[in-house]
Amino acid sequence: MSLIIDGHNLIGILPDIQLDQPDDERRLLERLRAYRAWSGGRSLIVFFDSSPSRALERAAYPQTTDLSSPGIQVRFADPGQTADDAIVEYLRGRAQPGQYAVVTNDQGLSWRVRDAGASVLSGSEFAARLRPAQRPASASAEPAHDPHDPAFADLYAGFIASEKVRARFRGEKQADLATWIERLYEGDPQLAERAARWLGNFGGKAALEPLHDALTHDDSGVRAAALLALGDLGDPAALPDLCDCLARDGNSMVREAAAQSLGRIGDRTIEAALTAAAGSDHKGKVRKAAREALEQIRARKGR
Repeated sequence: MSLIIDGHNLIGILPDIQLDQPDDERRLLERLRAYRAWSGGRSLIVFFDSSPSRALERAAYPQTTDLSSPGIQVRFADPGQTADDAIVEYLRGRAQPGQYAVVTNDQGLSWRVRDAGASVLSGSEFAARLRPAQRPASASAEPAHDPHDPAFADLYAGFIASEKVRARFRGEKQADLATWIERLYEGDPQLAERAARWLGNFGGKAALEPLHDALTHDDSGVRAAALLALGDLGDPAALPDLCDCLARDGNSMVREAAAQSLGRIGDRTIEAALTAAAGSDHKGKVRKAAREALEQIRARKGR
C-alpha cells in the first residue's frame, strides 16, 4: 500500500520546517527519504501546491527541478489547481484507490479522499514518526520472522485467538471503525497488525475490503494478521483471498495463517487448494496447518 502525502499540509504540522522557508519542500523530502529507509521501503507520492514561479522554473529546467527519488514520487499541482484537487484526481484515476492512504490534517480533503475510496492517515500522527534517525544503523527495515521461533509455535492460539484478542482490547478506549481502518494503513507494522486484529473481531463486513488490501502489505506479520482476521470475520467472501495467499505468498508464516483461516471458514470448494498445500508446500508447518484445516472442514461436513 502506498502513502500519498499532502506536502504543504504536512510541512505546516512539522515544528522544524516552515512553509515560508525557500527550501521547505526539499527539507520535507529529506525527512521522508530517511523515514522510508527505516520504515520498510513503502512507496510515497508527495503532492505540492504549485505557483506561477514554480511552474515557470519547472518548464525551463525540468531535470533540475524534478525532486523525485527512488520510492518517492513528487508531483506538483497544475497552475490553477490545488494539491487537494490533484490528489483527488489521482485517486479517481486509480483502479484500486483502496490501496492508498492520504496523509493530511485537512478535514475537507479527508472527506473527499474517503469519497474517492481511499483512506486517511492523520498528518499529526504521521509527523510524529518523522523524527530524525532514531533507529540504530543495525536495525533492519523489517524483522525477519523465523518460522522456528517459539513465538510462532502455535500461530493461531498464541497470536490471534478470538478470546485472547478481545481480552487485549477490553478496557481500552475503542476508536471508531474508520480510525482502525486508517491505522491499518500506517507505516508502523505493529500498529497495522493491531488494527487487523481489531477489525477481525469488531469490524464486520466493513472490514473485508481493508483487510483484503492489507494482504499486499510489505510486512509479513501484517499480512498474517490480516489473514487470521479474515478467519475471525468468518465471511466466505474471503475464501479466494485465503486460497491465493496459501498458494502464492513467499512467507511461510503467511501461508500457515492462510491455511488456519481456511480451516475455520472453508468448505468443500477449497479442499483442492488445501490438499495441494498439504502435499507440496516446502515448509512442514504449512503442510501440517493445511492437513489440520482439511480435517476441520471434513469434521464439519460429517465426513
